Amino acid sequence: MISHASVARPPRVAAWLVDLFVSDGQVESIPGDLLKEFSGLLSKSGVASARRWYWRQSVKTIAYLFATGFRAAPWSIVGAVIVGYLLLGFGLWIPEHGIVAVLHFSRHGVVPYYTWPQMQAHLLWLNSAIMIGQFIEALLVGCIVAMATRSRELVSTLALVLFRGSLGVVGCLMSLVRHWPE
Repeated sequence: MISHASVARPPRVAAWLVDLFVSDGQVESIPGDLLKEFSGLLSKSGVASARRWYWRQSVKTIAYLFATGFRAAPWSIVGAVIVGYLLLGFGLWIPEHGIVAVLHFSRHGVVPYYTWPQMQAHLLWLNSAIMIGQFIEALLVGCIVAMATRSRELVSTLALVLFRGSLGVVGCLMSLVRHWPE
């Protein structure tokens, strides 16, 4: 009879996330150590406890690998984040202006009359096209940042995301404070 403990595996998403941050020299050691500890804990404490432990250790391991990667080459990562941020800030208007210019060119200067449902559909397609363009542009900037910081791609990309996200939060908070009723 096969017990659940013998066939249980660590959470796939947690293992995948750890694999993303592990460098080439640590490909076998870190996931192997986590799996060994997981197997030992599995036989002692059960599946649920072992899975919780694996998730906690995965988060700690990713934080450690992120900090280590940042400490190994701080200036190249900071430089890549700044360049990536500037490229995003400069380039996010390009898809919008390009799509609007194509739409104006295709109508040859004629402004059509839209009914309300047609206007809603037009705006939906316009906004969707702009968002897809901005997504593609962000992917390209991410690739540039990753190429600029070889072997530290995820550290630099995650730093860019955290930097951009924190600026977004600060901007939202400033907007709330500015428009707060007195």
